Amino acid sequence: MGPPYHRPASVRRPFSSATAALRRASPGRGRHGGEFLAELLDFEGAVQLAQALDAPPASHGEVASPEQAVARAQRRLAEAEREARLPLHDPHTGAPLVTAERIARVLARAGVPASRPRKAIEGAARELFGALEARTLQRIGSVRRVVAEIRRELGPAVAASGAQAARLEQIDAALTGATAAREGALVARAVSAVGDGFAADLERAVLALPKPCEELPVAVWAGEGGFVAEHVGRCESLAFAAFVHERARVDMLVGNTLGGRLG
Repeated sequence: MGPPYHRPASVRRPFSSATAALRRASPGRGRHGGEFLAELLDFEGAVQLAQALDAPPASHGEVASPEQAVARAQRRLAEAEREARLPLHDPHTGAPLVTAERIARVLARAGVPASRPRKAIEGAARELFGALEARTLQRIGSVRRVVAEIRRELGPAVAASGAQAARLEQIDAALTGATAAREGALVARAVSAVGDGFAADLERAVLALPKPCEELPVAVWAGEGGFVAEHVGRCESLAFAAFVHERARVDMLVGNTLGGRLG
């Protein structure tokens, strides 16, 4: 199968694939697409969407040919995909964000394993996961910005290809802008849910240690197959799912206007 960040995400439902484990932990009823869309629109976004749809499509001056625009988009999307697939490591040192040594150090400050108060373990978990959470959100924000920029560059070429394409491009741009804030918040909630799972697993692992415990099995926890590596993999899967989701929207726009695909 390979590392989690190399596993293919569903092209149609990338976030469903990336959050499957979280849904199993917190099962809930399925939702209709219209209900989900309503959650993505806040009041300001809804007003902006209505205003954008009430206006005629904007006119553009000289634009690149569809072939040129698509070729550039393909190159830039390939670069963005390479970034989205990278492991979530420290950007300065290239080292893993949650190492065995760091786990041992943080837990020692919390008094573990000599004492094992749940509040102290939870605080240690939040500290350990904090760097991973920040790096995950940074990666997701980066790939979303790049794909959004590529989408904006394609807009004039799409709009110039015909009246129907211009209207579709306008609707797509308006809907994307109106849902961006809430969509980002939902992604952040998914990353936070991984953090909750990490804290719960660390607590279970610590409380299950024998008494007395001379040495923490941090290498096992952080190594391949350990719960730490599992949660790092989930964050990497979410980062890649963000790219697949954003790219799929651009693919659909190009496929329904210029009659081609970016892949």
